[in-house]
Amino acid sequence: MAHSSCKEWWQFLKRAYAFIMLSAAGVACFASVDVVYFQTVGYSLAFVGLMTAAFNIAVTTAEIPFAILFDQYSNKLALQLGNLIRIAAFVLFFISLSEPGLVLAQVIAGIAVAAMSGTSNALVVNQIQAMDANKIAAAFGRIAYLSASAGILGGVIGIAIFSVWPRGIWISAIAFFIAAGIVIATFRDAKADIERMPLLTFVRKALGTARAPHAWLLVVTNAAAVAPFLLWQIKFNQQSLMFLAIGYIGMNAANIFGPALLRIFRIQVSHVALVASLNIVAAAVFALADGPVLVWTSFVLHVALHGMLQILVSGLFHEGVSNDVRATAGSVISMADSLIVAIVAPVVAIVGQNFGLGWGVAISAVLYLVVAVGGFQRRIRVDSIVCEKVG
Repeated sequence: MAHSSCKEWWQFLKRAYAFIMLSAAGVACFASVDVVYFQTVGYSLAFVGLMTAAFNIAVTTAEIPFAILFDQYSNKLALQLGNLIRIAAFVLFFISLSEPGLVLAQVIAGIAVAAMSGTSNALVVNQIQAMDANKIAAAFGRIAYLSASAGILGGVIGIAIFSVWPRGIWISAIAFFIAAGIVIATFRDAKADIERMPLLTFVRKALGTARAPHAWLLVVTNAAAVAPFLLWQIKFNQQSLMFLAIGYIGMNAANIFGPALLRIFRIQVSHVALVASLNIVAAAVFALADGPVLVWTSFVLHVALHGMLQILVSGLFHEGVSNDVRATAGSVISMADSLIVAIVAPVVAIVGQNFGLGWGVAISAVLYLVVAVGGFQRRIRVDSIVCEKVG
């Protein structure tokens, strides 16, 4: 009986990882060149920042309803709806090049991401038996590793299609998300036999996670990557489209070896301040770099360090979250993150357009400094508690 249960658990995890990888590959098909694509069809960096803000406002608005659907009613339905809405957004991106059409497509895509942001990770994290920050960080590491591996494939496909037919990137994304939808259809709905918590109690409990000690740390960590991730395509494309492709492969390779470095060097949640400080250095070097070798190296290093930091801080946050509200708790954080990004992205775009890409990227260094201070304060607090227990 135990063997059968273990086999079912592993089969479920394999399907969950397949869904995550197909989704990551689909996103990569356009995420590898989307900023350059919008500039190619005649739009300014400032307008790209405006679209990013619209996307994040939509994410903020739709996060909680879909997360409640996942946690309280139906895992499967939440993912199916999100997947279908995402496909609808890609169709609109493909058929429309007008400003209202592109903004609407971003809003629809934001709603879809809201449906799938906390939910896809919750599929995996909820399977952990003993909730420990380092075990949860390891789970997020596996998700990052698999997503990055799939992202390399999707990104190469997207860049290759973009070089001959720019609008074709949306068709390739649709194909991957259709495949992801087929995988979702095989899921067993985990909420079928679970007694629901009263809705008001559930909402209070989920929203309460936003007051957790490490919630704000995770929000700022996510927002810190906005500037480099918004502007890197432009900086790389200034060299050539081939250099952009090499940069995208490097970015995903960094997301693969970043989690591995956590294991190799035994970096744990107690090292948050150190990893955040290294991110400041990497972001600053990327902002100032001009030569191709230094641009590529600093960017890849920054991506690896940011991925490591995100994994560690996610482990800290999810350690204090129960399974019955995990997707909603993740969405509360994503909602707060989206609000900050909706403010930061246009600022980064305007600064980058008017004062140079380096100044736009420098905004990230300030946010990483905030995370480093928060991580240092936590280390002091933990050390003092240990000393009190020893004493």
